[in-house]
Amino acid sequence: MNVSSESTMGVDMSGSANGFACEAGAQDFTATTYRNSKGERWVTVKGTCSCQTSGYKLKLELASPSIVPTPDELHLNLVEDEPNGPVTQVITPTDVEGKFEIGDEVERVLIRNRNFSVPIKEG
Repeated sequence: MNVSSESTMGVDMSGSANGFACEAGAQDFTATTYRNSKGERWVTVKGTCSCQTSGYKLKLELASPSIVPTPDELHLNLVEDEPNGPVTQVITPTDVEGKFEIGDEVERVLIRNRNFSVPIKEG
């Protein structure tokens, strides 16, 4: 999957006021932690965004570490892959999900490029 730096960096290719084609906020996301059979702690982050058209593919990626360490936060970016070909010009709910290994000290997920956080709940 090839993601252009324009969609990753949020350059306005869509005409949206914030530069993103898919609206997302803390109210649209959950983060649930669990332990696997090896005792490792993982978090499943799920969300539904409202994209300007059909055809968008969304993914969650680890963000680069912050300058000031924040051991209680997992830093992610929400990445939009633009549709190829014809699309329906209607606001479209689009799901995204990611699973990440975390330490015991992590209490919340920060979607850094959207500037919101989600508390982690036990599964």
